[in-house]
Amino acid sequence: MSQAAVQNTRKEAYRRASSRLTRSSLLIWNATLAALFAVAAMMPSASNSLSFWFYLLQWITLATAVNLVAGLVGYLPFGFVAFFGIGSYAAAVLTQFHGVSAGWSICGAATAGAALALLFAPTMRLSGVFFSIVSLSLSIVLKSLVSILPEHVAGGSSGVTITAIKDPALAYYLMVALCLVSLAIATLIAVTPYGLRLKAIRDDAGAAAMIGINVTRLRLSVWLLSATIASTCGGIEALYSSVIDPSASFNMLISAKAIIYAALGGLGTVMGPLLGALLMSVVDELIWARFPIANLFILGALISLTVLSMPGGMIGWLLDRHPRFRRWFF
Repeated sequence: MSQAAVQNTRKEAYRRASSRLTRSSLLIWNATLAALFAVAAMMPSASNSLSFWFYLLQWITLATAVNLVAGLVGYLPFGFVAFFGIGSYAAAVLTQFHGVSAGWSICGAATAGAALALLFAPTMRLSGVFFSIVSLSLSIVLKSLVSILPEHVAGGSSGVTITAIKDPALAYYLMVALCLVSLAIATLIAVTPYGLRLKAIRDDAGAAAMIGINVTRLRLSVWLLSATIASTCGGIEALYSSVIDPSASFNMLISAKAIIYAALGGLGTVMGPLLGALLMSVVDELIWARFPIANLFILGALISLTVLSMPGGMIGWLLDRHPRFRRWFF
């Protein structure tokens, strides 16, 4: 097949895939995001539960980041917490031990995540459960490595307490900005040929390569993007909580929650991670307030029932029953 024919095939495929997305649907989605983040920006002065809003935005961000890899490329990174953890430690060490400002420490967290993603990049030669197992193993190794570093380097096994900067409101607004940027990036990917190529790789990497898609380069690009968002998120959380340690920063529950929230909303969609994280964070808060002892049991049962009844996530369940909404949900 000639190069011109390949380009024409790509353009036609993109035209068909994007035809369901109307200008009105994008305008409504962007207006919804603007309204949500306007409300989020007012929370520090209008609400006493700043912590709930901060962690809600954190889970939306992490679910969106993991969805870029799991939903668009088909890799399920059980060790995703490694990026969050390295970002937390990078920001904490730079701030507390080297006197770096909050802005530059967040840049350092993002850089550390990107560097770690490049280091872990060879694992992307694997697929399926093998990739998931190796990524999980590497995150465990990284947690152990951080905990045995000398105290003057990374705080040792007791972690780092940040006293140089203590401004929860600043950290909150940084998280608002990061969440908005991550959703904007996901939206942009969904409506450009870049996202279509990623989905082609997810569905059949061999066929994608045959029509001229650079599978290796695109996988690496989205892997770096996802890792950078996660590590930046970890750095902001470190500034917010002011106390980090290996057990908290590399807690496997962070990977599990990010994946679960994205999957419950709908993997491979832009709106899914936002919807899943929003609903499950509210449900988790309500269950914890009323059933503090049985919180995890009830939450686990609800997640299991939801997955069994809606294996494609909430967005998938809705579109299966009402296909006409396909032009509005992406």
